[in-house]
Amino acid sequence: MSKSLNTIIAELRTFLEAYNRGIDTSDNSLVKDIILLPLSIGGKEIMDQVEIARDLGILSRLTGGDLDNEGTNYKLEKLPGSYATVTLTFYANTKPTSDIIIPANIQVSTIGTSFVSPVRYNTISETRFSIANIDSYYSYDRDRYEFSVEAICTEVGEIGNTAINTIIQLLGSIGGIDGVTNLIAATGGQDEESEDDFRTRIQLAKTGRDLNTVNGLKLYLRSLGFIDTYPVRVEDGDSERTGIDVFVVTSSIASYTETFTFSTAQEKYYLTKRPVVGVTSVVGSSAGTLGSSDFDTNIDNSSPMRRSVYAQDYIRIRKTASLVNGEELTVTYNYSPLIINTQSTLDENTNDVLTADPLLKRAFPLYLYMNAGLTLKANADGPATRNKCKNALIQYLSNYRLGDDLQKSDMIVVLQQGYGDYPITMVDSVVINSYYLQDELGNVYQPVNEIISVSSKQYIVYGSITLV
Repeated sequence: MSKSLNTIIAELRTFLEAYNRGIDTSDNSLVKDIILLPLSIGGKEIMDQVEIARDLGILSRLTGGDLDNEGTNYKLEKLPGSYATVTLTFYANTKPTSDIIIPANIQVSTIGTSFVSPVRYNTISETRFSIANIDSYYSYDRDRYEFSVEAICTEVGEIGNTAINTIIQLLGSIGGIDGVTNLIAATGGQDEESEDDFRTRIQLAKTGRDLNTVNGLKLYLRSLGFIDTYPVRVEDGDSERTGIDVFVVTSSIASYTETFTFSTAQEKYYLTKRPVVGVTSVVGSSAGTLGSSDFDTNIDNSSPMRRSVYAQDYIRIRKTASLVNGEELTVTYNYSPLIINTQSTLDENTNDVLTADPLLKRAFPLYLYMNAGLTLKANADGPATRNKCKNALIQYLSNYRLGDDLQKSDMIVVLQQGYGDYPITMVDSVVINSYYLQDELGNVYQPVNEIISVSSKQYIVYGSITLV
């Protein structure tokens, strides 16, 4: 327990009087003003820091229910995870002759394998498509009739975030329907928060409780569902504006379709939902789907690392597209709703943010490619050992924090210690022959000496690890 200011003054007073007979230490004395008060203030600050260190030490050892109870002291609970949602496309290869009815709780799934179980989704509510409007559901691109219905994954977690055209199994039958697919990826699935991540949020709550501190902002953003965050202040070399810049890692991706009227006099078509993660298709009402050679995308390339709600994201149509004036131009692209919603909340909560000027940006991944040689004892199981070492490195990288430095010596220690509760004791030595980092733009970062310097704009993910 940290001592109070009055307690420290009283103890100092007793100490001085014991060794300096007749000294005046009363409240109005010079001794109190120039000796007792400065010493007591410094002593209290030290005691406060000791108490914080003690609390953090205890927190590092808490697990299970004890960790949950500690979180309640700061009004924190472990994040429960969320279900992924998706827009399903049911289709008919021939023109229907009656209303199409997609019932609620119709189940569809991905195709499973001998190693991976199928992921299942249920339709959320009953949807009816009238035969009177049947021609409006015809897709010229795919030569079939398509009916869009919302569905939700049956399992909590990121397992539900499946890629496009992977939900293709219809479990049952629907009158007039020949099949199902997902033309956009399933998104929104989040795993239940791990104890390590929950412990990190409690630690941030202990060291920074408001949004005007870096730790307070980290706590706020991690609680919203970002995978990782890295706020930097204006004095930091990575800051781009006056105020706080915030780099984030998020799997929150949604699809949006926007329509423009094409004009040969207009060069740029600005996209509404920013930051844009990637354009998936551009379709003209007469020209059909445009190829990659028919348009350019500008995802704020004036600052290659920036992905923010303030980005000037647009597409530029080339002359080779052969579009005509007045033609309808439909652009489908992915964006991050979590970044948009969070920025809006932060902009509105001026009393909480105070002088902070948050600018949320999507961080770039850096992929690590590494070759390493292992020297094993004679009785070692070579393939099993290599597999355990590779799993150990992948787990190490998946828990790597944004903006930290990566050291070759750390990777060697991981290889030698193994994975989980099963240390690999048969490894005599590890030699890392070569390793490098590559970002999503194709730029290669060669490590300098032992330390791979990672900018706060980037985070490390598993690229390729070859062990021999």
